Amino acid sequence: MKKHILLTTAVLMISASIVLSGCSSNKIMKSLMEKGYFSNSYDNAISQTDIAGMISSHFESSTSKSVKKKKAILITIDGMRAEGLTHIMESDLGMSQISKDGGLYWTKPANLNSKAKVDEGVNFLSIVTGTEPSEFGVLKSTDVKRELPYSIMTKVAEKYNVKFLTDNKNYANKHLAEEFVAKQSQKLSVVTNNELNQLRADCLKSLDNNDFIMVAISNPYDVAAGNFKLSNESYLSAIIHLNYYISELYEQVKLRATEDWLFVATTTCGGNSKLAANNEEGNILTFMFTNKAIED
Repeated sequence: MKKHILLTTAVLMISASIVLSGCSSNKIMKSLMEKGYFSNSYDNAISQTDIAGMISSHFESSTSKSVKKKKAILITIDGMRAEGLTHIMESDLGMSQISKDGGLYWTKPANLNSKAKVDEGVNFLSIVTGTEPSEFGVLKSTDVKRELPYSIMTKVAEKYNVKFLTDNKNYANKHLAEEFVAKQSQKLSVVTNNELNQLRADCLKSLDNNDFIMVAISNPYDVAAGNFKLSNESYLSAIIHLNYYISELYEQVKLRATEDWLFVATTTCGGNSKLAANNEEGNILTFMFTNKAIED
């Protein structure tokens, strides 16, 4: 048994070193770091499993009648590669504006050192549950084995009104299906719409009557059709269009002076199920924008 444990540990350590060595030579990462966009280094990347805790902490912080009402938005974006930031950060709107108000941070996919693929389902679940997927039996883009823990949506919905919106029905009908069936109530509602402009309108309408809005977007991934290079005009256009959508939503949030909003937009993965060791440099370079600076 001890020999088996030692062998398993050695394999994991070798896997981790391969991944980290891939990062240290990552040309995309180095280029972006030189531009000064990021508030942290990749070595100090925030784990995707920490994001759900950020949302919980925001709502759990002390409040009173004299303090603004706590609200939050979490947007997950599937397929936006870090290279696309070069077309976003100079625009002074949307993600760029959020970064100036709070920060842009490297995040680390929770499953880099496991056998799980870096893909939409696994990374999305890491973000919304705060748990590394291998701990609850999810190593692929499926949620059928998972019973607990429940996601940040259902946890927040125990006390607050929560709306989950997505342009990908798999998130609601597959990855979180069992949870939503068990937990859906007047405090937790789900809306799916594969048209991004309609999803934007649904988000804006949700600001009044909801305390936590969770938005899962697959549009960049879907439009890329496997080609995640910025020379792919459809893919680049989708990223820029998404930034305008986020910009409009953020501007509306900032106008709500009686409310204290935490606004987080984070990528799930770069759009292809390969690790850096397999020469897919951009896929593990996940990142997060937040309107509140994160203390070291």
